Amino acid sequence: MMSRIVTAARLLPGFVARGWTRQYEDARIILEQNGDLHYLNISAHMQRILVRGGILTTGVMLVAIFVLMVTSVNLMISRAKLERSHEEVYRALLSSASDSENGDQLTMNDEQMVALAQTIRDRDMSIRRFVDTSMVAVSQENVTMKSQLESSGLTEKIVKIIQQNAANGGFNLEDDVKNNPLLRGKVADELSTNRALREVLYALPSVMPVPNYSVTSDFGVRRHPISGQTHFHTGLDLLSQTGDEKVHPVKPGVVVLAQFHTQYGNTVVVRHTNGVESLYAHMANIAVKLGDKVTNESVLGNIGSTGSSSTGKHLHLEILIGGYPVNPQKVIRTAQYVQQIQNQQR
Repeated sequence: MMSRIVTAARLLPGFVARGWTRQYEDARIILEQNGDLHYLNISAHMQRILVRGGILTTGVMLVAIFVLMVTSVNLMISRAKLERSHEEVYRALLSSASDSENGDQLTMNDEQMVALAQTIRDRDMSIRRFVDTSMVAVSQENVTMKSQLESSGLTEKIVKIIQQNAANGGFNLEDDVKNNPLLRGKVADELSTNRALREVLYALPSVMPVPNYSVTSDFGVRRHPISGQTHFHTGLDLLSQTGDEKVHPVKPGVVVLAQFHTQYGNTVVVRHTNGVESLYAHMANIAVKLGDKVTNESVLGNIGSTGSSSTGKHLHLEILIGGYPVNPQKVIRTAQYVQQIQNQQR
């Protein structure tokens, strides 16, 4: 039988080629019925259409049969894999549920297996609902943080500087996504966005250097108080409203400069994380030295009027990210708002 099939398979291409290229001629079929002759004319064109149509129809049927066979084989393979998977789960469940005292293993009938599968399915659905609910909350938080980040005036370039200076290592979201199918797709995108936004916002200082203050000169373009020329004021000028003239860091960090500057007078620069630095100028004195680690409670000096560009007692505050000055008041207000939201959620 097999040899006949092989032989037919070998002869089939030649048969198809001959049928497709054959030169047909007009033909007449004579039919006799009750002594009467009937003639049936079949043109060469009609013969060609019938033969080629039959070849195409047969080819389509053979392809369909082949696809059906391949699909059936794939289904059989998939079913075998699923059965092996179920068997492995079943063995694992029996092993984990074995009696620790006498070592007897738990045996389960079909009804118990169905009940167990239903329990696992119910728990899986509960976990998925929890993930979906959490994703909605994360998505809403992302919208809020993006809005606040935009209001801070930070450019895309400055945001990238903060992200590039973030600490490496530790938690890796990609590893968790690969190992957990519940954390893929939109969930993974929202979590990744949330982490990136938090890295930027948490890097921003959230405390003003003077507890109670008034602003005497804003960040931005202004007329210089001494030269009278228009220039860009890269910081914020502050006065104490309570008489407490102690200057504190806007964020924990390390002192990288503590010295007298011709224009800025007594100046301290503190380096924070993620490429963020803060500068404090015109102070009456310097209470720290190079290399000191400072916190928000540390005292850098007192408000003064030192340096050639000072016209009166005040504190000049600058916040720089990657060397670029940003608006201290907007940045600090943004960080304070985000912290307030986080505290309300706890």
